[in-house]
Amino acid sequence: MALLTPLGSLPYPQPADAANIPVHIQSLAEAVDGRTVLRFADSAARDTKVTAPVAGMLCWLSTPKQYWYYTGSVWAQLAPAPVHKANATSGTTTSTAFVETLTGSTGDPTAAAFTAPASGSVLVSLGSRISNSAAAGTCLMSANVRAGSGSTVVLAAADARSAISTGTGQVSGSTQYLVTGLTPNSAYTATAAYRCTSGTATFMYRFVTVTPVN
Repeated sequence: MALLTPLGSLPYPQPADAANIPVHIQSLAEAVDGRTVLRFADSAARDTKVTAPVAGMLCWLSTPKQYWYYTGSVWAQLAPAPVHKANATSGTTTSTAFVETLTGSTGDPTAAAFTAPASGSVLVSLGSRISNSAAAGTCLMSANVRAGSGSTVVLAAADARSAISTGTGQVSGSTQYLVTGLTPNSAYTATAAYRCTSGTATFMYRFVTVTPVN
């Protein structure tokens, strides 16, 4: 009867076992197979082949050229990288409600598309160089987080999650906040949104960065 190695539980034959080398090699190969870095064309090919994944399995997907691991409940990207979106063009708004497109700007809306990590949490960072035409006017920059690229907002832009500047002097403002409760492996977008309390708000050199939290 074959015994198992203490760490990896890999089988190896004993002197009393039948001298069947192909069978022993097959047993070892099958035990090692699920512990190697598996390679697939995409997630569909992986899911077709690996019907009963085990926590800790690791695979490489040619599309989208990423390593993934199985958490015990879902496949998750291994060490997902931050996503950064920037727009250097200047734009203005007089809207007192949050809007995603600025007058006179090109490339709006400024949106960072990302995939939620296994934790379901990301850190959203955003900022801009901000000024207002009115001395008492306050400018605010936040973000709307949507599921996929659709219209379902899971976390709306809010004053409490904004980079803020008041007055006519140009200020470099930024903020960051944690977003939780996202569905692992699902697609989302974080889109910059702007408003002001009065006057005309000007935003330039804007950015949105989404960093996965594991």
